[in-house]
Amino acid sequence: MDKGSIVGCVAVTSLPRKNWMVIRYLAAKRALSRVYAVEKLLSRALQYVETKKPEFLRATTPSIQPYVDVYKSFAFKPIRRDFKITWDLTGTLESPNSQIEVREVTEKTAPEIAEVYVESIRPYWDWRTEEQGGEEAVASNFRDGLAFDGVQRRGERWLSGHVGKELVGFTGLIPDYYKVGDARFRGAFVLPEYRGKGFGRILMSEVSSWAKRQGQHKMTVYTFSYLDSLAPGALLYLKSGGKIESEYLQMQRA
Repeated sequence: MDKGSIVGCVAVTSLPRKNWMVIRYLAAKRALSRVYAVEKLLSRALQYVETKKPEFLRATTPSIQPYVDVYKSFAFKPIRRDFKITWDLTGTLESPNSQIEVREVTEKTAPEIAEVYVESIRPYWDWRTEEQGGEEAVASNFRDGLAFDGVQRRGERWLSGHVGKELVGFTGLIPDYYKVGDARFRGAFVLPEYRGKGFGRILMSEVSSWAKRQGQHKMTVYTFSYLDSLAPGALLYLKSGGKIESEYLQMQRA
């Protein structure tokens, strides 16, 4: 507060894993001229965190000043980058594909698919699996997010890709997530033994076409990358026509 007016905010939230926490949404009006306010907000957040005695703490912040420098001044170090990537689907062309048979995940196939989904995110997303509470929790979260028979839960719809009898990967989205016609893309994941064969590119083409058939004109994903290079997922998304809208840093206290 400054003379009774709100000038900034910060939040401390729990990660799915017990006693793991993350600091988010650190922001202040005219932050460059009010660095003291940013510092005070983060200091208060850390005071609160200390009362909870978490086993693990990280932060997420826009990759802009002064936020990054303020976090660094409190002994946080960057560990990963996050990107917000969007696709304009209005110009997406349908491209026939005969290499992969694509099926929508159903209530009957969901339990088996959930277990294999865990394999498809290794090893790149191991850090997030740890934050979620382990592989069993990730599989359960996948099942809980699916929509069946009009029961939305989180409204997620997933496609599985098959070559013959072999399952090679997954892709999914939540239609109308941000607003009508604006979908949340849930990512494209290829099982380790099938990577490097072009299946990720085919899955991206399939999900873009599928999204258009669902009346979506835009889709958005938040995905991570390394500090010094692009992770395979981010690289695939950019090659498939996605555009980076914003960049964030994940930071961890040294």
